[in-house]
Amino acid sequence: MIKIILALTFGASLTFATHPAKAESATEIIAKVEKNLAPPNFKSLYQFTNYRLDGTVAQYDVRFSVKDVNHSHGYFLKPEREKGRETLRLKDTIWTYMPSVARAVRVADRESFAGGDFSNADVMRVDWLAQYDTSMAKETKNQFIIDLVAKNSEAAYAKMRIWIDKTTTQPVQQYFYDSKGTLLKVCKYGSVKTFGSITRPAKLVMENVITKLKSEMQIIELHLENKIPDGRFVVDNLGKEI
Repeated sequence: MIKIILALTFGASLTFATHPAKAESATEIIAKVEKNLAPPNFKSLYQFTNYRLDGTVAQYDVRFSVKDVNHSHGYFLKPEREKGRETLRLKDTIWTYMPSVARAVRVADRESFAGGDFSNADVMRVDWLAQYDTSMAKETKNQFIIDLVAKNSEAAYAKMRIWIDKTTTQPVQQYFYDSKGTLLKVCKYGSVKTFGSITRPAKLVMENVITKLKSEMQIIELHLENKIPDGRFVVDNLGKEI
């Protein structure tokens, strides 16, 4: 009887050992990253700094109101010459409003945000799973390295590769490629901070491999909100107080 019990116990142990807990897929890991980088219902103040080859530095302060990945609004506070400029994302379209001409125009995901090295998509379109297919390129002791390949030509980049810390699920760095496989830009994530229930990198440095230029994006403040008025995300309301 004892031999039978031992045999059953040993067999159960072998069964458990050969069926370890299922590893997270690349898609599940990216979903976690997206959740922290683009949570619903928050307001924030971002500071963008563009470093040019001639030594000049341009700085922009932008106040963002975000409902979800399909609805986000930015209002330029500084510099004075840009004050009142707005940018709005509605699903698959991004609009910019210039107070000097008092009208909104549609802009492309690939276009520069605030004249720097971050694109409009980098700032206002962190919904990678909707635009890219994911696969695990490599797994090291401390990091997941995940490839994201564009589902169609509408995406800002043909391919991205992102390094993610296994312990914190925070992004570490990200590469951006064109359709020919040319490396265009490299983003370094740093200064991880906690804003309420959200923990995420507070500083991103984007280096343009082609032009050798660099821009920084820093989160000055971020507050979760119960609800942001829907009127804030209407093209006809750009230039109006809501």
